[in-house]
Amino acid sequence: MRISELKRTVDFVKEAVIDPDVPAKFQQLIDVLRQNASLRQGQQPQAITDQKTKLIAAIKTVRPERLTLNECRLLKTLIDTDLMGDTGVAKVNQVFADHNLDPTGAVNAFTEMQGKYAKLVTSASSISKVLAPIDVPSIETDIKDGHAVLQITFKQKAAIANVVDWHESADEWWKITHAFCLLTDTAPEQAEILSFQQGSIVLEVSAVCIVVTAVGVTVDKILDVIERLFRIEEAIQRIKGLKLANKKAEIELQKEAEEFVEQNLSQIPQKVIAEINPKKSGNGDVKSALSKAVEFLYKFLDKGGTIDCRLRLTETKPEETKRLREIYQGIRALERSVEQLKLITDGKDKSPQSDP
Repeated sequence: MRISELKRTVDFVKEAVIDPDVPAKFQQLIDVLRQNASLRQGQQPQAITDQKTKLIAAIKTVRPERLTLNECRLLKTLIDTDLMGDTGVAKVNQVFADHNLDPTGAVNAFTEMQGKYAKLVTSASSISKVLAPIDVPSIETDIKDGHAVLQITFKQKAAIANVVDWHESADEWWKITHAFCLLTDTAPEQAEILSFQQGSIVLEVSAVCIVVTAVGVTVDKILDVIERLFRIEEAIQRIKGLKLANKKAEIELQKEAEEFVEQNLSQIPQKVIAEINPKKSGNGDVKSALSKAVEFLYKFLDKGGTIDCRLRLTETKPEETKRLREIYQGIRALERSVEQLKLITDGKDKSPQSDP
């Protein structure tokens, strides 16, 4: 963990939770529900539409995917992040569904949720006070101007268990880096290793922003393929659950899944070239190198590895930085969707091309 990551996390809490005063919006809803719970028979309950709408709007804008994966992990030590964003809205709606005619039950449920947000506010405020005297930009000097950092996490089936695994991964990541450098007309030696972190092995590589952008665009397209593959697999699981005597539909869908992956992955290199550097569209060496990079990245991501981006605190090129943030926010949203689909399908390895 870096001080800058902790600072970004508490700044996120201030912007998304403290400034809009999310706990207060919970309290406004709770107050009305409590009044309705104490009504005598025949008295008309007070409408809660306004309070409910304001609370949902506030929670919906608390989107942890704006943070890096490391920052999300920090945030999760302070609150259950499922109480935020779309999943938080779903939980609020579920409380209303479960306690439609029971305002006291709703009060208890929302009071518990409010307590978790209040604890988050207290913790983030305390951390912010500790960080206030520290000049974070002056100590966060590892990212050069014009560069961003790729955070590559080797975990789950993509974990590195021994030297042989590392040798294979190092060779693959050299080829991946080389492919994106060819695409962007940058030198491979400009991609510098900054650090290894403990726990799940996290490799940090600093590279010029256009390389990090190109990697992000590619990862986003690969994760989109993986997500759609899981949805096909989910359909296969449902058909299996019907226990039909005729297995034709199940077999056809499985065949479709295999063809889907092969066809869609083969299209990614040309799409990335068109988006990042159209001048390279007729360069066979670039397309060949990117095809191999896509193959390696697909295997890495499908096995549970993750790729994230860490940016400078002081932004010298805001438009470039904005694009990077949007790309990697999209990646994190896709990763979250894939993880949920994995749970639905019992965590089974869904890739027909994955290593056993």
